[in-house]
Amino acid sequence: MTRRALLLLVVVAAGVAALFLFVRGGRRAVTLPAQMTGREHPVTARPASPVVAPTPTPEPPVTRHMTVVVPWNAEPTPSPTEPEPTDTPAPRPEPSATPGIAECVAIRWSAEMSPADIGQVLVEVHATNRCGRNLEPLDVWFEVAGYRNGDLIQTASGHLFDPLWRDAEGTAMIGLPGSTDWYDEIRVAVLPAEDH
Repeated sequence: MTRRALLLLVVVAAGVAALFLFVRGGRRAVTLPAQMTGREHPVTARPASPVVAPTPTPEPPVTRHMTVVVPWNAEPTPSPTEPEPTDTPAPRPEPSATPGIAECVAIRWSAEMSPADIGQVLVEVHATNRCGRNLEPLDVWFEVAGYRNGDLIQTASGHLFDPLWRDAEGTAMIGLPGSTDWYDEIRVAVLPAEDH
């Protein structure tokens, strides 16, 4: 209830109580004349019982509620991302292709005249296995080529005599006919597996 309605209710209740008291208080004990019957009985009205004005019962306390709207700057909502499906298994990674011997064996080499065989260049090849697997001696072949004036003059090939373990180094010795003075350039290459 609002305060105004409560005040109006109290005023109306007080007015009704006052009216009741006024009407009730105006009655007095009335003596009626006795009938002539031989005896006179005085008739007296009962004394009026005291009238108690009704006291207004207090209203139970009212819990008041108030709603307040506060302006608020809306924060940007992140765009929803589509959840990844959980019921499908993750695809297996494709097996990586095994690199060829020529791609995963690194070499460095040196050439000098052979002290044991005159007319032959001794080429010492140091190979490092970066293939991620052990290699057998006949898996790794080398080609040595001698050039003069830009033309290929002579080639020789050879292989390792011991296994080349993973991440290890091995050595091969290859004789190239000719001399270091005669060749303008000597080249060494790892042969692909299908070339030997």
